[in-house]
Amino acid sequence: MNFYVNFQSALKAVKNNKKRSLLTMFGIVIGIAAVIAILAIGRGFEKATIKNLTNSDSKNVEITINFTPSDTNLYQANVDFFKDSDINLLSGINDVKKADYAEQDESAIYKQISFPKEKKNEAISLAKSTDQKLFAGRNLTEFDNDSENKVAVIDKTAAEDLAGDAESALGQGIEIDGQLFNVVGITTSTQKDSMFVMAKDNIFIPKNTYHKYFENDKDKSSVKITLKEGAKPDVVTTEAVKELKEKGSMRDVGKYEVYDTKLLTEGLSKIFSTITMFITAVAGISLVIAGVGVMNMMYISVSERTKEIGIRRALGATRKSIMLQFLIEGLILTLTGGFIGYLIGIGIASIAGKIMKIPISVDLFTISIAVGVSTFIGLVFSVMPASEASKKDLIDILR
Repeated sequence: MNFYVNFQSALKAVKNNKKRSLLTMFGIVIGIAAVIAILAIGRGFEKATIKNLTNSDSKNVEITINFTPSDTNLYQANVDFFKDSDINLLSGINDVKKADYAEQDESAIYKQISFPKEKKNEAISLAKSTDQKLFAGRNLTEFDNDSENKVAVIDKTAAEDLAGDAESALGQGIEIDGQLFNVVGITTSTQKDSMFVMAKDNIFIPKNTYHKYFENDKDKSSVKITLKEGAKPDVVTTEAVKELKEKGSMRDVGKYEVYDTKLLTEGLSKIFSTITMFITAVAGISLVIAGVGVMNMMYISVSERTKEIGIRRALGATRKSIMLQFLIEGLILTLTGGFIGYLIGIGIASIAGKIMKIPISVDLFTISIAVGVSTFIGLVFSVMPASEASKKDLIDILR
């Protein structure tokens, strides 16, 4: 009953000083809104990033095994790092449902090009159409792609290797992995391989044409194994690498490694969390300033309501009751401000999320921050004013 009376008295006191109460809550609202918005956006971005890294169309657990050659020149050679014998070896491991070559990465395709003097592995870029700066000829068009034309645009370096003179290469055929393509354009690029730079975008061909004539092409630089339901990834991974080290086709010229996305995602998660918490802490400084504002308002309230305190004391109110009333006033201000700030923060985060096209994450932790921080500020910054109000001597007040 005593708490209810004190709550009613505190609520009435807050209503009687609406402007002062609103101005006091303003700092709390801004501080909580900033903290909630940063947390919601930061945690949402973290979850979206992790999801993109681990996302797979398959519901099964998949592990990718790569091969790293001891001699880096093997990357430029026409050598398969994995063979069918390796696939059969991995398929025989317990708890392995399926083993196959990894899907072709179309952003990094190298093909064997037959030049008059030698054969080279050159970078192939797939495109629906091109808009390159040309030395001669034309760019690839969408018609080439739709019609699956065997045409190519090459750079000046490749043109000179093909015909000796760049202009003479126009209209000639260039053999790409056994398929003959007609050169219809030559770009001005003259980039060459060096020990520091690997030439890129040497040859452009239509994307649909590539899929038609190289549809059975597999990326034999890595393999992907699919685990059976309930299998332990770490156990299967260890066994797979062990088998390849002992019986793998390339075991003598390099090493087999597993790309562990779990370690990567855990590391990124820690980095994102640290950055989010740091920015949140910086934004939280405004809450300390808001807390000082609450304390200042409470001190002014105590000094202005000396008469009220004296009357309550004369009517039998205890010091504990007086202190409780002022503490409740502080809590009403901060909790109300925290609730409003939470709603505004979520609103800001939602708008920012739509603009940046990332989902926001509102969880129990975010809600706890809003309630916990508001309560903490209300209690800590109201204790001293409330204590001073309760310690006022009745005789001094009557004087």
